[in-house]
Amino acid sequence: MPGATQTDSVPVRRLLLLENEPEAAEVREFIVTGRWRETGAFARLPTRNPRYEVYSLILPASQTACILKIAAAAPAGHRPARRLNTLASHLLRDPSRRALLGARRLAKAGVPTYRPLACWQARRDSRWRDSFLLYAQIPARFTLRHYLLEAAGLTPEENARALEQFALQLADVIAAMHRQGLRHDDLACGNFLIAGDGDIHLIDTDHVHRARLRFPRFLKQVFDLDDLRRLDLPEPLRRRFLQRYLGDRDSPFWWRVHQFWRSGARRPLRWLRRRLRLRPPSLRTPGL
Repeated sequence: MPGATQTDSVPVRRLLLLENEPEAAEVREFIVTGRWRETGAFARLPTRNPRYEVYSLILPASQTACILKIAAAAPAGHRPARRLNTLASHLLRDPSRRALLGARRLAKAGVPTYRPLACWQARRDSRWRDSFLLYAQIPARFTLRHYLLEAAGLTPEENARALEQFALQLADVIAAMHRQGLRHDDLACGNFLIAGDGDIHLIDTDHVHRARLRFPRFLKQVFDLDDLRRLDLPEPLRRRFLQRYLGDRDSPFWWRVHQFWRSGARRPLRWLRRRLRLRPPSLRTPGL
């Protein structure tokens, strides 16, 4: 249950532990004894967002491979205005709790994702409490972005075939998610893990939410396509993706709606400011 739990020296707040998971007792011990603070003993994984630290670790008793994802309340790598915006969002909506609940929504709808174990808040080296998420690691070496950048160790021909196969499989996964009335809101290629069995798993679930508008179906479809605005596939493959996603509803009209959202229709002022060079470009560097 949510509340405060005293570790060796750091109080843990808003702890939400999934008691029905087989590792629940071990996860509770991991949190209460403060082992989550020993990040130097874990393997740090690369991330493109300076807000997050991501670590890989193993729970020794169950030998469960886990991911510990830490969301900083006020990340030093952000510009001052964005840092303030991130802090406000962090205080109003705990990102790890949202991610845990989002993963549970996806799993309930039959959409492949990670298996969450617990989330909590705690202070580290600032006055603000950072947000922690622990979940079982998906056995995967690559994301869809690796195939997009031809970084999966395949020949160009093999990579192109694999990318197309995964893109079409992804269309089925997202179509099923939208039919269940769920949206992800960050459907970029880096957020799809390719598991060892070839299945695609959605991660970064902190923005998963239920569609407010379910009827009429036509209008729901318009806003479902907004959920695809960050899908960074090359245009010919995006067209094939959309054909598979829409099925018998495919038409040139829906492609135009998709392009409308991709052009920045959700945030027209930001789009205009960047066009006029009044807003600096993103600080993210290209790559994985």
